[in-house]
Amino acid sequence: MQCLLQRNWHLMVRKEVNAVLIEVIYCGTDGEYCARLWLQPQTFLVSRAQWEVKRTFEGACDKVTDLPGLCGVELYFNSGTVLREALSPLPEGYALSLFADAVRAAIQAETFLFQERGYSSTAEYDQYWNTNYLNACRYYSHLDRVRTAWYEHVGIDHRSGNIFNRIKSHFLYGTGDGYRLNGHLNDSFHGVSTDLELAADGATILRAGATLLRVPDTVCLESAQFLRKLEGRLLNGMGKKEIIQLLGGGEGCVHIYDTVYDSMETMKIYRQMQGNRQRQGNG
Repeated sequence: MQCLLQRNWHLMVRKEVNAVLIEVIYCGTDGEYCARLWLQPQTFLVSRAQWEVKRTFEGACDKVTDLPGLCGVELYFNSGTVLREALSPLPEGYALSLFADAVRAAIQAETFLFQERGYSSTAEYDQYWNTNYLNACRYYSHLDRVRTAWYEHVGIDHRSGNIFNRIKSHFLYGTGDGYRLNGHLNDSFHGVSTDLELAADGATILRAGATLLRVPDTVCLESAQFLRKLEGRLLNGMGKKEIIQLLGGGEGCVHIYDTVYDSMETMKIYRQMQGNRQRQGNG
């Protein structure tokens, strides 16, 4: 196999004095970017936001942009609309996805910010998730079968300094008669790997599988079964909502959804890079 495209992310949440710093660093064949947020830990209101561009497909650069339009905004669940509006002036198409990753990292890091967020105990915070996230994923759709509570899985209720990490990587390979898309997510709480085999058209999914290496409870392992529903379908043009429905909706795994979607975007970026090279060659 020949590697055609690499994409790597590092998401980090760090607890500082009176602030939470979130950085999402992206480094791929196609470019190098960073989304940076400072949040107030009690409210998740943005006190400062920055966007950095170090390299695009066209070449190296060193551009840092402050984003005052995000200051004072609460970033939590359902922040997509406010992010799109605040980031619309940026010419780079990567900003929205990286800042959305930053919000996801903040929500995960809340595990170690439950007191700042107004919860008196881990039990109270657990109950909040059990109520408000009910039926949202395999774990929260089968609480009657779950044998490992969230903080039992985490193993600790306090972290200082760097309180959450997530590494994502995606690799596109040419196989000679088609393509392979390998996606990986490894963070402070989860480990997920997906593998898609594509036909020569770069769109038809011939085989799809997932491995859950680390999960909150064994009930989560059952969500891998839905990957076979992708087989025979066309990857290009598939929206994230369709991916979620195919992969089980509330019966599936959120992290599998995200990993498969990132794989879809990886193939899309590869096609765009091919088109850019062809235009440059013709020019």
